[in-house]
Amino acid sequence: MGKTTKSMEELFGVMTPQPKTIEQTQLLRNNLKVQHQKVSAEIGLLEKQLADKKEYLAKIEGGLDVLDELEK
Repeated sequence: MGKTTKSMEELFGVMTPQPKTIEQTQLLRNNLKVQHQKVSAEIGLLEKQLADKKEYLAKIEGGLDVLDELEK
């Protein structure tokens, strides 16, 4: 049986990242951060719109209650 020698990197599972991989990782990180900001802003806008719709619905329900009381 032949004895194989391994480098320290192989023994410890350490791999030196390629510069191209680092660039791609950084690019991906930046893209994800931009997407996160856009989606967070969109959620804020949608929450505001939902609050406005709920307020409008409450006014409609109030109007219906007034009409119901007038009919009595």
